[in-house]
Amino acid sequence: MLTAEQNRLLTDVAPGTPLHNYWKKQWIPALRSEALKPGGAPQKVELLCEKYVAFRGDDGKVGFLYETCPHRGISLALGRNEGNRLTCIFHGWSFDADGNCTRMPTEKDQSFCQKVKGQGFKVREGGGIVWAYLGEGQPPKFCDYAFTYLTREHARPRASYNEANWLQNVETLLDSAHIGLLHHDTTADASLPQAGLQLVTGNDTPKYTLEQRSYGMRSYSLRSSGSENDYLRVTEFVAPGTAFIGTTDAEAGFLIIVVPVNNTRSLQWYIYWDTRQPIDNNLPDFALLGTDDSDDNFAASRQGTPNYGQDREAMRASKSWSGVPGVIFEDYAVAESIPIVDRTREFLGSGDLAIVRLRRELMERIRQSEAGEDCLQAEASDYRALRALAEIIPTNTNIQEFTEQKLQDRKASFA
Repeated sequence: MLTAEQNRLLTDVAPGTPLHNYWKKQWIPALRSEALKPGGAPQKVELLCEKYVAFRGDDGKVGFLYETCPHRGISLALGRNEGNRLTCIFHGWSFDADGNCTRMPTEKDQSFCQKVKGQGFKVREGGGIVWAYLGEGQPPKFCDYAFTYLTREHARPRASYNEANWLQNVETLLDSAHIGLLHHDTTADASLPQAGLQLVTGNDTPKYTLEQRSYGMRSYSLRSSGSENDYLRVTEFVAPGTAFIGTTDAEAGFLIIVVPVNNTRSLQWYIYWDTRQPIDNNLPDFALLGTDDSDDNFAASRQGTPNYGQDREAMRASKSWSGVPGVIFEDYAVAESIPIVDRTREFLGSGDLAIVRLRRELMERIRQSEAGEDCLQAEASDYRALRALAEIIPTNTNIQEFTEQKLQDRKASFA
């Protein structure tokens, strides 16, 4: 249970709040690289309760600017993208990809351009995503996850919007106890290639072991199968909004990034990668189920659908536990059911241990951010080697040693 003040601290991302300031210290995945065509239409982007516009010049360079023109506040999403400049259609003010004002047709003295500052932001591309740094000063070390080194053939980022506060979406990613219940339709289906995931079914009380890491937290959830083997899931949480989801070595790598759009809307990234084969040949069974073809917003056609089309008849007939088709939209439905949860009325149990630790970690990093301390520890974090685990292991295996050896094996593969 949180106090009302703590709940606001972790959910209110409006400008000027501690959470807003903390998020602005991160590299934030803003939109897919393929959404920006050279010389094409600018794209609106809302992040952290603020509105931006992104464009790609004829030279391929990406610009990420405040949406409103600093002259009279007109949206630059209406602007002309030509000559590697974004030009406001109202009075013709032009801005390059770095946000510098380069031309003012309405001013005789063009030196006035130099007075217009602070319009653009630093960007970089990796893994098919445009990442933006919205803070002040020099950005931190880039979070160069393994997939950011890969092309579209081997990495596929998919994005969508969820109409709920960012925190409950992140909390779901750290909550291993819900998998066999909310996602029962999938985990109990023996016909699906779930690796060891069927061992989740009927065992809804995992034993958690939690470790603080420089990047955030490592969460081990262990389920006994009642025989000689156990089922281990390891989630790597990178504060504030990234979780590597457990997969076996045979499966593609998988992570989810949750970014606050505003207080009741989140941008969700589902990213899959595989260096051994084209990623589209090795997507998990749930990756496309019920989703739209567009990777820019794969939930678009379902937004506004009551309860994501929950089928009560299927629930009554015991054909479905949740009545919602697909793992992804089951998570979306529960998050959106109460857009901002009142955590002063919670009763948390032993199955919520990871949630409690997650909140403590976030509150401490927000405190560090406000105090001017190193709230990221980016230099100490080996982002590239991160990948979560889902493994069937012999009973009594030392799970920390097992996981660390896996981590070292992945590091060696990069050498």
